[in-house]
Amino acid sequence: MSRRLRLLLLSYYYPPAGGPAVQRPENLLRYLPSEVDATVITATAADYEAFSPLGQPLDHSRYRVDENVFRVPAGRPYRMWRLLAKFRLVGAIRWCYVPDVARKWARAAVRLAQRLHDEEPFDVIFSTAPPFSAALAGRDCARRLRIPWVCDLRDLWTGYLRGAWPSRLHHRYEVALEKSILAQAAITVMVTPGSREWMLRTHSSLSPERIECVTNGYDVADLPRAVRGAEDRFVIVYTGVFCGPEAPARQLRRWIQGRSFRPRRVNLDTDSPIALLRAMELVNDNRVEFRHLGPIGSQHRSLFENSPVRNQIRVLGYYDHRDALAELLRSDAAYLCLTTICDEPRNEQVPQKTFEYLGSRKPVLAPIQDGDAKDFLTAAGTGICTAPDAGALAGVLKTLVEAKFAGRPLVFPREDYIQRFEWHRLADRLFQIIDRAASRQAKLCAV
Repeated sequence: MSRRLRLLLLSYYYPPAGGPAVQRPENLLRYLPSEVDATVITATAADYEAFSPLGQPLDHSRYRVDENVFRVPAGRPYRMWRLLAKFRLVGAIRWCYVPDVARKWARAAVRLAQRLHDEEPFDVIFSTAPPFSAALAGRDCARRLRIPWVCDLRDLWTGYLRGAWPSRLHHRYEVALEKSILAQAAITVMVTPGSREWMLRTHSSLSPERIECVTNGYDVADLPRAVRGAEDRFVIVYTGVFCGPEAPARQLRRWIQGRSFRPRRVNLDTDSPIALLRAMELVNDNRVEFRHLGPIGSQHRSLFENSPVRNQIRVLGYYDHRDALAELLRSDAAYLCLTTICDEPRNEQVPQKTFEYLGSRKPVLAPIQDGDAKDFLTAAGTGICTAPDAGALAGVLKTLVEAKFAGRPLVFPREDYIQRFEWHRLADRLFQIIDRAASRQAKLCAV
């Protein structure tokens, strides 16, 4: 770069918000070249803490840059939402907020971006979503400021495998919004190869040159160095929330909750601890212990409390990111489960926890469908992948337990493959895409 590049970063989530959504903007900023001046527009800590579909616990251990960070209140009726929750009607807000409850925040972010650009012009915009209102903020900023925009989509939008909409009409409207962002963005970035392929299949007019794939990853600096695990137990850790099994609901209840239309047929029961708990029953070895780190609802608490192996389960609740990683490194294995996509051979979903599991070099018990996550784990040499079946999982679990107490290696990680998911490498790739978009615009202006 011949001069300093001014970058506008739009992200609803930013430290001190916890959860996986923060890591992408956080690590991009951490590893930006010194020649880049970044300005962040994000939401407030009060918005993260409030009762909301977009709520996140706070994590003050996260890396943060406070200089040139502008926080815009989302301005949402949190008290009314709490009232709706008492009557199990909070999902009804889906009927009123399209594409999500961050739409008002997005409009305010665009107005602020315009004022900041008038004071000192930006060269390029980078937005990261979900919430997908952040993508709409990026689109509107690109139109107003007339500068290139890189649209980062951490998940599929209208093709999200667990996505549900109030009606087919709502979904069609959001498909139109999705097309508008793809048309405006100089480059769109997806986080898995399968997601990129899905977008190219769905939007056949989209040039492959305008859609890239940069996965999520792990940061070596976040991994604790000296941790010691339990010598007398085989500890399995799961970080995050379980999305299944799906609670039964009548059609009227799904309609009220704004979830009556699903474009993809999925089985949420596989995105749960059920297979692991049954495998632990089959193994019948009280040295095996399962630890769950993350928020837990009444459904899963009841599942754990009523399990025959309940004395081998520890529910630890939410941990800050660094503490969660320390607990992962103290374990003997990690657990990964995914929603299964029915009638489709491959699954494009790869949760953020997958990459931290890779960074830990621990065996990953993964009763999952064929797809990107299975490919990554297998290529890394740490995946113990089976069908979503308790019997198959019990067989590999028993083998791992025997290997530990016999002093044998559990897995043989492929360092060259795992290191490609280090955040400093991925952030460099993201910046190359941003710089390419900015350079393309500069060439057009010079003509």
